Parts: sequence; structure tokens; C-alpha cells
Amino acid sequence: MTGPIVSVGLPVYNGGDRVEAAIRSVIEQTLDDIELIVSDNASTDNTQQVCERLARADSRIRYSRSETNLGAAVNFNRVFELSRAPYFKWLGHDDVLDPKAMELALGVIERRPDVSIVHWLERMTDEFGEVLREYRPDQGFNIDGETPGKRFRQMLRWRSHGFAGDPFFGLIRREALESTRLQGTGMNPNYLLMQELSLTGKFVTIPEVLAVRVYNDVRVTAPRMIRWLDPTGDVRFPHLRRAREYFKVGLTLGKMSFRDRAMTAATLLAYHIHPRELKGLIWDIGKSLRASE
Repeated sequence: MTGPIVSVGLPVYNGGDRVEAAIRSVIEQTLDDIELIVSDNASTDNTQQVCERLARADSRIRYSRSETNLGAAVNFNRVFELSRAPYFKWLGHDDVLDPKAMELALGVIERRPDVSIVHWLERMTDEFGEVLREYRPDQGFNIDGETPGKRFRQMLRWRSHGFAGDPFFGLIRREALESTRLQGTGMNPNYLLMQELSLTGKFVTIPEVLAVRVYNDVRVTAPRMIRWLDPTGDVRFPHLRRAREYFKVGLTLGKMSFRDRAMTAATLLAYHIHPRELKGLIWDIGKSLRASE
């Protein structure tokens, strides 16, 4: 094999105050056979200067810049499309990896051809470094079903009950990602992508805190999230469109037996009539009625 064994993709917009720490946490990994793709979404701060300086000092860093802000979804997908390695990881511009994270994750995924993602526990902080939550080893949540349908249903439970770490930011098998539609522009597209990936293989959690992630509330409402992902995105009926996509993924994309598909359909129905999900659908209807007045 030529080229790196692991690619890390770092999409960024106006992250000049934090992006250097994120980049250094990649190039200081104990795994040397690594590349870092930084995609700058037309930042207006000093992000470009910081990234170009670091790229000049280390040939493993590739910096690319868009002339206009295309939205976070395009930028997240772009770093993957520019990558070359058989294993890939997304990294937030304000997140920091433990130096051994990639080496440990690579050791697991290379031994397990049945695994699509290896992730780990995380420490969540606010922008000032105050710890908001640190996951314990007993909070690890593996997606280990032997059939695509069972893994899809496990992923729904993971989505419902909270999580220890985030597999979206884990180490992902390239061929698994290539079989998906990548990051979408609807509501919570990272969860939908994880549902797609659960159809391709298992998710394994390393029971150790290997990343510090900063909680960012810029996407706390559906319209704000959609506009962040795509400045021209459709903000109408976000919960309904998300439900439609979940059914589409669960019932049409996976190679399931009839029994597996029937169980998945029943689980999806139960999931979406839960009060938590119904609240979102009612919000859609109310928003539409108010807009038509």
C-alpha cells in the first residue's frame, strides 16, 4: 500500500483561536503514518494564516480553502473526498486527541474486519475548558449485532438513550463510508449517517477517554442547524423529513432478511411515536401553520 494508513479530516470555519491545538494533536500522534486534510470554509479570521504556517512545517498536513462559505455539510464531505487512506476520521477544529488515539483505534479495526467504526470515550468541556461531562468505561456502547437490522435497531437505542463518546468522530473504514451518502443537510445528519454505517458493520468502543471535545450550541434549534449545514437549506418540516430519511435508510438501504426488515419497521414506528419524537413533528405542524397565517 502507498500513502498514509489513516486520514484525519478537519473542516473549519473561523476557528483560528483553537485550530492549532487540534492540528498539533494530530501531528503529535504516536502513529506516524497519517495525513491531515484541513478544509477552510472561507474563514474571515486568522484561520488561513495559522493553517498555512503549520502546513509549511509538516508535509503530512494538506490545507485547502474555499472562496465562499458552502456550509458545514459540504466541508465535512470535502475532507473525506480529499483523503486517501483506508481509514478515516473527522475532527472538530476545537477538539483535541490523546496522542495514542489513532494507534489504539487502528490496532482494533485492523484486527476486526467485521467492524466499521472504532470510537472511544470523551471528555466534554465548555469553551473555557470547564468539564461538562466525562464518560466512564461502563458507559461504553457497542453496536455489535450480527445482522444489519439488529445493528440499525441498536443504533436507534443509542440515539434515544444518550451515548458515551460519538462514533461520528471515531475511526471509520473507508469502504464503509464510500457506501453511504455521507453528511446530509437535514436535521441531525450525523445520526443518520451513523444509521447508514450501522448497516455496514459493527461499532466498537475503546473504554478509555481519548479525546476532549468542546460543546458548541450553535446548532441547538432545527433551523439553525440546517442553515449551519447548508446556508440555502430548506428549514420546513425538519422533523418530518428526518423521520422519512430514517425509514428510507432502515427499510431500503440495508441487505436484510424479511424478518429483520419487519422488526426494523416495527422499531422505527415505535421510535417515532415516542413523545420525544412526536413533539418534534407537532413543532413542524405548528411552525407551518404560523407561517401560513
